[in-house]
Amino acid sequence: MKNWTFYTFLAKKLFLEHETVELQALDTAITNAVEAAECLEKNKYATIERMWTDSVDMERKFAGKIFIVLKKSSDFQKIYDDYEKERQERLAANAPQES
Repeated sequence: MKNWTFYTFLAKKLFLEHETVELQALDTAITNAVEAAECLEKNKYATIERMWTDSVDMERKFAGKIFIVLKKSSDFQKIYDDYEKERQERLAANAPQES
């Protein structure tokens, strides 16, 4: 199972082409979806537009399912570009130096 940072990364990539992203998660992955959505909202990449739950029949047992609809913020591109620039600078600073 992927952790919440993977879903945060994936949502940011999807926001490059879409105005809304819907996260869906089953059972134990619900925590990761909620953490990813909270991170995106906290860092102003998106706002949580709608969230609801359901239960799904999974071969004789029911599992919880969550749906989270995120809307891209109006400042998304600037925040995304600034973060990517900082990330590239960190990578360059930590790159091995050639002799």
